[in-house]
Amino acid sequence: MKPDIKCGLCLLEWVYERAIAENSNEDIPPLFKSIVHLLAREMADSANVGALCNQAADLIYEFVPPESDFWRAIKRETNDYVRKLLPQAAAYVNQARTPRGKFQRACSLAATGNVSPMGAPAGGKAFSFPEALAIMTGEGPLPVFIGDAFKAATQSNHVFYVTDNAGEIGFDALLVAQLKGMGKDVTVVVKEPAYFEDATLADAEFFNLNRTADRIVTVKKVFVPGNGKSAANRVFRKSDLVISKGTGNYEALRGETQGKSALFLLKIKCAAIARDMKISEGKFVVKLDARS
Repeated sequence: MKPDIKCGLCLLEWVYERAIAENSNEDIPPLFKSIVHLLAREMADSANVGALCNQAADLIYEFVPPESDFWRAIKRETNDYVRKLLPQAAAYVNQARTPRGKFQRACSLAATGNVSPMGAPAGGKAFSFPEALAIMTGEGPLPVFIGDAFKAATQSNHVFYVTDNAGEIGFDALLVAQLKGMGKDVTVVVKEPAYFEDATLADAEFFNLNRTADRIVTVKKVFVPGNGKSAANRVFRKSDLVISKGTGNYEALRGETQGKSALFLLKIKCAAIARDMKISEGKFVVKLDARS
């Protein structure tokens, strides 16, 4: 995704919220200056917003660790909570009468699992999933579907599934199971080492994705496609469908999938993406960018 005029402001907010959650105000001015200098130097029409976020993360590591008791507690409690919801979630998916219906229900839960806020959670509280729960009980609205996601999945063989946060990766596991039931080769992408609230290898294993998916590959920060020799890049080049969760991955992969179909599942949390999708902030979306 190319930069919107608000991307710089959102990036500053993302950094600030993480810094203030675990650090003293003394470190905020030098951190703020570092990020502003980065934006002044790198922000351009051709910039990839996901790559900019990665550079910002390099700067904040000096002030705020990406792994701490604050994030470990949130992730542990959120994973435990989602695991308790999964029997109900799986029943909701499997009650659909057709493969298309099951796939769309799994997409709906994966999208509405994307609840982590732009900033750090206030008070360090675990995430809850009211929209997913409402869907399971037939009370809540479904996400906005743009394009035929099921058709794109049926026409693909190798799926590159880029996860977002701990907790919601449990709902992702239901969608991965549907893809495996359709005979697809599925690679799941997680962060390693720990990266704030994002899902890691341990979170994937917590939800048995090491058994459900064909393989799990790790990236240190937001995955940005490139010509490198990393395991993630090698598998990405062989894939013909990219499934992308959340804001950061949308910013890194929108228009950057090298002609592959891309399915974006997320909550719209900023004005820039709302404008790009032409959908209101706060909505959950399952959006297909068809193969070009």
